Amino acid sequence: MDWLDLLAVQGTLKSLLQHHSSKASILRCSAFFTVQPSHPYMTTGKTIALTRQTFVGKVMSLLLNMLSRLVIISFQGVSVF
Repeated sequence: MDWLDLLAVQGTLKSLLQHHSSKASILRCSAFFTVQPSHPYMTTGKTIALTRQTFVGKVMSLLLNMLSRLVIISFQGVSVF
């Protein structure tokens, strides 16, 4: 890989990081709001599945955010000249 490839990869990762950072901040803000499940969810027991799905989605978004930052930091340490 030459330095132009590294710059292209770094730019792509920075844009991904910005996108996922904004999504993660939205998810962090939404974590403070509680959702009242509707009556059918409460009677069928799907409230737990809905809560797990929401939790897994938030955790995956935050992990991807941290991984993107780690990759960007590692690319910034690479000498391009």
